[in-house]
Amino acid sequence: MLVQRIYVDAFLKQLGQGMSAPLVVLGSDQMRYILKNQRVSLQGQLKVWDCMFLNELLTTMIAEYLHVPTPPAAIAELDKRILENGPTLRFAHRFTEGIHFASLEIPDREENLLENYEQLRAMGKPYVNRTWNSFFSNIINVDDIPKIIAMDLLIGNFDRYNNSGNLIVAQTNEGRMVFSIDHGHAFFGPVWDTNKMAILRSVNTPQFVPHFISGLQQPTQGGWLNGMGRVFRAIQENIDLTNPSDHSFLSVIYEIECLSEATLDGWFSEIPDEWYVDKANQIGLMKHFLLHQKNNLRAIIQQMAEREAFINFRGGMLQWKGLRAGTV
Repeated sequence: MLVQRIYVDAFLKQLGQGMSAPLVVLGSDQMRYILKNQRVSLQGQLKVWDCMFLNELLTTMIAEYLHVPTPPAAIAELDKRILENGPTLRFAHRFTEGIHFASLEIPDREENLLENYEQLRAMGKPYVNRTWNSFFSNIINVDDIPKIIAMDLLIGNFDRYNNSGNLIVAQTNEGRMVFSIDHGHAFFGPVWDTNKMAILRSVNTPQFVPHFISGLQQPTQGGWLNGMGRVFRAIQENIDLTNPSDHSFLSVIYEIECLSEATLDGWFSEIPDEWYVDKANQIGLMKHFLLHQKNNLRAIIQQMAEREAFINFRGGMLQWKGLRAGTV
């Protein structure tokens, strides 16, 4: 995958969602992009999410490999002249000159239901979950939902399912489609620190899968994995595990297990040096994680199914395509 490079030609507007205060900008190719920022304001304090861009771009390349619907990415250069002509970019939005992660804006996004959902939920309306479920049921690419879930399990993306803005639905020429966006919190967070390194390093230990599964659980009412959030509860209805030998995850897990070290090396070479904190160590640990986590997914999905994460599971051991042994 050759990642496109663009210049930011103009600032168009700020988006409402996201702690990184993303902006809609016009690129030098005359396309509209969502421009991200690693400098964020948390409780009035400036923080730097120093591996958010790395997470975003690497996940975009993984998504392309798995045919997960996600907007194309670009490496966007923000020139100091743009900042000088628009001081709010520098002071209000905390942007600095240099290269930033950008993704192509998806047109015709359905925003109204998200806003209405939050209002209805706050009012305690009893039919709100039915409304939310129908939002994801009437889409043409339901076969992409197991790909999205499997990819999130591969990359440790726990941010998706309690954030109603990280899956979007948009009108396309073919019909309503769901898209996966916002992967800056993948790989256990947007900051490169000792905790993140320890988690990545532990992927091949006996304790990892149980700890990973417990990370999916939050104390809420309902089933064991009900804590994965309202978005997950809505989309999991499209997962068919009724036949253990022919189920929704069969093909995508095979594709993930085919992921090679050479492919990963190619992806890491596309990431700008400026986006690494400790390049050699980051590449080494993230490769270590991905090449082992891909072989954990069978056990993770089986345990999720047994703990009532998927409504369309009738019991039994899920069967898988061959290959897993010797693919690291």
